[in-house]
Order: sequence, then structure tokens, then C-alpha cells
Amino acid sequence: MVLVIVIAALALIAGIAANRWLRPKLFKEDDGAGMAVKDLVGPLLTMTVLLLSFVLVTANGSYGKAETAANNEARAVDQLVETAGYLPQGAPQARIEADAVCYARAVRVQEWPLMSEGNSDGSPAPSVWSTDFRQAFRQVQGQSVFGMLVSADNDRSVARDERLA
Repeated sequence: MVLVIVIAALALIAGIAANRWLRPKLFKEDDGAGMAVKDLVGPLLTMTVLLLSFVLVTANGSYGKAETAANNEARAVDQLVETAGYLPQGAPQARIEADAVCYARAVRVQEWPLMSEGNSDGSPAPSVWSTDFRQAFRQVQGQSVFGMLVSADNDRSVARDERLA
């Protein structure tokens, strides 16, 4: 976006310079008084409106993608907790559910503020809990629900990467 603004400004400066120094050489003195400032205002306003509309459309598209990615991530964490409900009552189930709550809190409290400051890498805090998910999965390896847990965690990971992008 900054590049577009710089190029537009350079084009405007080049146009004004060409009008100032080249036009008198191309036309004779009796061809008229030249171009007035008001003749530049119309095209400049049109260019400004087009540039602003382009920026607004781009920002809206980016916001929509981020919102969709955040919803997908929340849905994946919810699916992970629901899938953990199929485990027998005990330590692995409680650990996965607690990790999901801590993961969601880490995203909300630590990662989103960093992202709002322009840090696109996010926070390392949610990764701590996603690593703990995988450690809890080791305890249930071989059970029928194991594949569903790994798939739900993979969906969560992909959704987080999309949100960070």
C-alpha cells in the first residue's frame, strides 16, 4: 500500500514538472495561458477516490479472512474438547480439556494484543498448550479416539496458521 502511494505521488510530481517545464517548450506563447491549478484538481480527486476505495476493499477482505480464520480456530478447539469427551473419565480427558481452556485464554490474552501491535508471529504461549495437547495424546495412543484427537488438533493448528497470516 505504501508503494502505491509513493508511486502515485511520484507520478503526480512528474506530471506537474512536465507541465511546468515541457509544456512551454511544446506550445507557442500564443496558444493560451497554460493549465490552471483547478485543471489538476479533478483528476487528482478521482485518483484519490480510486486509491481510497482500493484500500478499503483490501482492508475489508483482510478483515473478513481474519474473522473466518479466528472462527475456524475456535471451532477446532471446541471440536477438540468434544472429542476428548469420548475418552474414559480420567486424567487424559481432564488434561486435554484444561489445555484447551488455557490455549484459548493464551490466544485471547497474549496473542491477540501482540497481533494488534503488528506482530504477525503471535505469541509463543499458545504453542506451549498445543505441545501439551500432543503429550496428552500420547497417553491415549492406541485408543479409537486417538485419530480423531490428532485430526482435531491438526485442524486447530491449520486454523491458527491462517489467522496469523
